[in-house]
Amino acid sequence: MSAAVLFLAAASGLSGCGDSKAPSKDAFATALDPVVRDVFCHPIDVMRYEVEGETAGTGFPIVTSLKRTVAGPGSDGKSVAMLDGLAGIGLVTRTTFEKPARWSGSNDAFVRQPLISYAPTPKGAPYLHTVERRATNAMVSVPSFCLAKGQVVDVIRWSEPSDFGGRRVSQVTYTYRGVDPIPLMPPAEQARMAEPQERTKAFELQSDGWLPMAR
Repeated sequence: MSAAVLFLAAASGLSGCGDSKAPSKDAFATALDPVVRDVFCHPIDVMRYEVEGETAGTGFPIVTSLKRTVAGPGSDGKSVAMLDGLAGIGLVTRTTFEKPARWSGSNDAFVRQPLISYAPTPKGAPYLHTVERRATNAMVSVPSFCLAKGQVVDVIRWSEPSDFGGRRVSQVTYTYRGVDPIPLMPPAEQARMAEPQERTKAFELQSDGWLPMAR
């Protein structure tokens, strides 16, 4: 075997011996992608109803009461007004119907009543989808309205890994921006959202590498 072949074989072997758990810009950027992706998304706070005989879900479509007395002036009423507005520009399908239903999570009897359902259209799907958010004891899928898609711009720096509370942690500083904004957003707001913003997030070393610490 020639010296050149031996050298290439040795080099190939060494390239596979790196520490996959060592902190690196690429590793942090990859782990940040799902964190940043939904940073411009906001929960849609609507009093949900479950329909008799149908599986109650936490995502879309959103089924609620047609009575505006239920959707009052608070966040519930504002969200319904927003969904009605999105239906008017083709981002949401708004359907009214009447079936036995009750408040989601209630033990009351099902009562036949007028209801309204909101579901994203193909045009609205990029801006209306579920986002995983932490509830009291678990992660839940929450229907959300997204003004844009978050994108990692750069991983600027990270602190020297140290032990804290039995964990190996590092503080990672990065920049992100909003891309593919919702079409109805004013140009000035689109430009502001496209400007890189800086944040710092704690990471911990786990068995499969560096991951953002859960709040």
